[in-house]
Amino acid sequence: MIADPSDLVSDLRDDVGEGLRVVGEYSAEGYDLHYVREDVRPKVEEMNTDRVHRELVLQGVGREYLEDLFDAGSLQCSVHRFDELAAYHFVRDENTGGYVSVDTGATVRPGSLVETVGRYL
Repeated sequence: MIADPSDLVSDLRDDVGEGLRVVGEYSAEGYDLHYVREDVRPKVEEMNTDRVHRELVLQGVGREYLEDLFDAGSLQCSVHRFDELAAYHFVRDENTGGYVSVDTGATVRPGSLVETVGRYL
């Protein structure tokens, strides 16, 4: 787990600004939400976060398959873009990783985001 998640959140706020929505980390046993922006907190509380956690772990299990399929090195992150948000999934290993979501309209430099999260995972 990340030693000081507040440093990660601070660095992500520098990268993304007010568009940062949620920052979390997970393992096979569970997950920790390190940051939830106040206006999205009710939506996060209504979500079935256990299902989201299971899905992230399942995606981590498929990491090796994607790396073999694309033959382009290590998978650093995957992105799911929705009407309201873009969700970045960072797989550390088969059962652990991180999650960052931002407003769809936020200015995000993907390379910078991957580097920032990579320093902590």
